[in-house]
Amino acid sequence: MVDASVVLKWFLPEAGNVAADGLLEGFLNGRLTLHAPDLMLIETASALWRRSVVRKQIAPSDAKGIYRDLLTLPLNFYTSEPLASAAFALSLAHQHSVYDAVYCALAIELDCELVTADETLVKKLGKALPFIQHLSRIKV
Repeated sequence: MVDASVVLKWFLPEAGNVAADGLLEGFLNGRLTLHAPDLMLIETASALWRRSVVRKQIAPSDAKGIYRDLLTLPLNFYTSEPLASAAFALSLAHQHSVYDAVYCALAIELDCELVTADETLVKKLGKALPFIQHLSRIKV
């Protein structure tokens, strides 16, 4: 499973792109299955908006194009609503955002790793939730 921090690396020049691209290539070649909660689409759109409108790092037309390209990827999306209660319980237990906890709840439900480029998430929850793996540690 991947979160928005990894997905953005598929489209934007950032540190960690090589590892993220390896995941995407493995997925597109059928060697890997990638899952995400539907919340990832909202988080990605928000990050693209921020980089376009607030930070002025990319043109709005480029942000739209990236989002349009993301929507063409055949990722396995899961509805966030059934994960909400478990995510809220995880967020309270670990004093972390519900948004990140939705990914954690899905990883628990699917019994899979959560691959993220979010250093804070790994540092804060990685020991308690060992299925959270930093992108830099993933070998494809």
